[in-house]
Amino acid sequence: MKNTLKSIQYGMLDCIEGEEEPAYTADDVTACITLLLEFMSTMESSEQTITTSTDHVDTLIVSLNTLNEECHNDLIAADEREEIRQFIEKVLLSAQVEMTMAVWPE
Repeated sequence: MKNTLKSIQYGMLDCIEGEEEPAYTADDVTACITLLLEFMSTMESSEQTITTSTDHVDTLIVSLNTLNEECHNDLIAADEREEIRQFIEKVLLSAQVEMTMAVWPE
């Protein structure tokens, strides 16, 4: 899962490298990765149920969407969105939670 986080982080940073006026900053990337790490930590901290897991995923998605909106919807592009979705699914699998809904609906 750490490799997935690094891939997300480097992908986001690569998009703004060399830009004169990027839509987001390295601090925004750090905020995104921090949200994902906090989600992973929360999921690992105690046994999860479908209800608690759904609540944690919903909270994460709202936070990510808010952060992305603050960055003019440029921070989380399609590739990063897919990698984040895969990361969430891996965290859920690690927590032994099987979600029956879409992790990040369109």
